[in-house]
Amino acid sequence: MPGIVKSTIFGYMKDYFDYEEHFEMSDDKLIELIDSYKKAGRSIIFTGLPHGIVSYGGLCAGAAADPRYNKLVTAAAGAVLATPILKHIVGVFGLIDASGKSLKKRLAKSGMEGSVVLYTGGIAELFKCSTEKEILFLKQRKGFIKLALREGADIVPLYFFGNTSVLTIPVSSLLETISRKLQVSLTIFWGRWGLPIPRPHKILYVRGAPLNLPVIKEPTDEEVDKYHAKYVAEIVRIFEKYKGRLPEYKNKELVIE
Repeated sequence: MPGIVKSTIFGYMKDYFDYEEHFEMSDDKLIELIDSYKKAGRSIIFTGLPHGIVSYGGLCAGAAADPRYNKLVTAAAGAVLATPILKHIVGVFGLIDASGKSLKKRLAKSGMEGSVVLYTGGIAELFKCSTEKEILFLKQRKGFIKLALREGADIVPLYFFGNTSVLTIPVSSLLETISRKLQVSLTIFWGRWGLPIPRPHKILYVRGAPLNLPVIKEPTDEEVDKYHAKYVAEIVRIFEKYKGRLPEYKNKELVIE
């Protein structure tokens, strides 16, 4: 059933968004690496960004993914998992709670069974969508780096160009505060024809290479900062290298907040 749903409900999105993907490490090599990590008791955190109002890039990527990634799951806020309709829509690709306890339990399984897709910016990043700038909520998000170092997980950055272009959200500090507190987005949004329909803008999914993080059971603040800086630098590199492939991104500036 999941395979049928992916190919029908989500599969059409690839054409609608003129979906394109680029992998800096091939599936064969990445899966070979994940298999070797399993033997070593390690796993991978695939970090997705930017969040966007709806991660259409993530949905397209999930629909087009190699079947060997079928055991990969996505971490979502607990409120999403408790929302009846929403949890069934995105649950096609597998969901787990994004809490630290849940992620630690997942990573302990190692290999593909222990790997997870995590949107690091979360709801806070959703309210930073802009047509002029790509704003990432990342400076204060270091917990996933510390978790990766402690649990022996490597990190693979995923960048979804177009996630913030297909829909527009009003800037509201009140709605942002309420949404972050409840861990679910409470806002209005619009796209094509002023309706809540995504614009048919191109979406480009870029998967970077693994960062090759070390295993540090008790990382210091300095060590966390070091590898967080390495991660941010990689995100900036990916953005600058590939943004020219999308008309809406050619003149966009990347801002890390």
